[in-house]
Amino acid sequence: MSLVSEVTCPLCSTLYDDPVRLDCEHNYCRKCIIKYWNEGETTDGDGDTKGYTCPLCCEIFPQFTLKSNKLLASIVGRVRDLGLQNFKSPIQESKKSSKNVLGQDGNTELGKGLCPVHGEPLKMFCVEEKMAICVVCAVSKEHRAHCLAPMEEILTQCEVRGVQDCRQKETDIDSVHGNESLSLHAHIVRETDCLLQCVQRERERLCSALHDDTQRLLALKQKTSSDLLQQGEVLQQQVASLRRRVGQEVQDPSALIKDIQELTVRLKTEPAALEDEAADRFDLGVYRGPLQYAVWKKLAEVIQPALCTLNFDPATANTFLSLSEDLTTAQYSYSPKDGLSIGEACFEFSPCVLASRGFSSGRHYWEVDVGDKSDWDLGVAEETAERAGWVVLCPENGYWTVGNKDARKVGVYLDYEAGQVSFYNAADMTPLFSYVGASFKETLYPFFYPSADSKAEPLKILNPRF
Repeated sequence: MSLVSEVTCPLCSTLYDDPVRLDCEHNYCRKCIIKYWNEGETTDGDGDTKGYTCPLCCEIFPQFTLKSNKLLASIVGRVRDLGLQNFKSPIQESKKSSKNVLGQDGNTELGKGLCPVHGEPLKMFCVEEKMAICVVCAVSKEHRAHCLAPMEEILTQCEVRGVQDCRQKETDIDSVHGNESLSLHAHIVRETDCLLQCVQRERERLCSALHDDTQRLLALKQKTSSDLLQQGEVLQQQVASLRRRVGQEVQDPSALIKDIQELTVRLKTEPAALEDEAADRFDLGVYRGPLQYAVWKKLAEVIQPALCTLNFDPATANTFLSLSEDLTTAQYSYSPKDGLSIGEACFEFSPCVLASRGFSSGRHYWEVDVGDKSDWDLGVAEETAERAGWVVLCPENGYWTVGNKDARKVGVYLDYEAGQVSFYNAADMTPLFSYVGASFKETLYPFFYPSADSKAEPLKILNPRF
């Protein structure tokens, strides 16, 4: 019966129900380990969080993370289909007959793997009743007409089917991964195409403006050249006329001198004026300025999701938190704030606070400066998530959070429809952790848990600057 023991939860001693795997590779029922942690102590003598402990190996985890073990769940399902979970059920079902036949009360423990009625090893398996029986039971009137098989054969069959299931799941996983890869590739292309198209539009706009300016300046140059040619011909004619008048007898010399002076002035001013008209040049402030920064400004208009504007909701703040007047900064204090009553919406014991803005659809992103200490938590919380008593941060309790990461500025991304909450080092957008595949049904509010050190720098929401 080693196979049954391998698929039995060490906490409840029954077959796994929704098995989850800890970071130390030990498995438990999801409800069992959550109950164990809720009922156990997760703080040291000073009241500081010491993390979560594995019941088997006692390894401590600073963060509450549970990973579903789908392969183990498949094997457990196969064991249930074969009825091997009822291996001990004859003991429970035959307490009364055990008392009559053996003369002992129903609480007497028989040898492990022995028939409670006949005391023989349980070597046979009844397919109809899905229970382990002994060879005496097999020839009895109760089981004589049933389909029976040796336990070793059933176990071998279970192992073979388990391997087949594993191989099929491997094939299914390969197919899923292939489809998911194509979907993710299409998503990457769509997201980056938005930015590339914005850059392309700006490049085409600037190039088009440059082309128009070039055509305008060329047309102006041609017009100026034509005007200069015409003006030169006129001036040449006037100079020739004055030369003829100088060679003739002049009745009014003063008039001739005046005409010569006027022509001299025109020879200087009129060509210069035409050249000034042609001196118009390209606006280098448009074409040789900080073009990349200007395009980056345009990119900010098309980025989705854009950086959210958030503020703390004072009604949810624990009394040991001090909030700034603009409700963007929170800091832990060793003494509660005076004059504040504990409302139904606030966190009773945990020094946490929610944002005043919640999300029930769409994609959203915000950034937080977590300060100079690592004992912080960020994420999202369901509107009805429990806030009384000490809060255990896990999805089962309505909290999708992360903390104790090596990052000063942390970005939080929420895709409500996709069931995704991801965390990033906002300095370079390095991924820190992600929850995927969640099924959100309530409004989610950004969640904040500042450092429990009152001397630490405050936690601050980094709202966009307009």
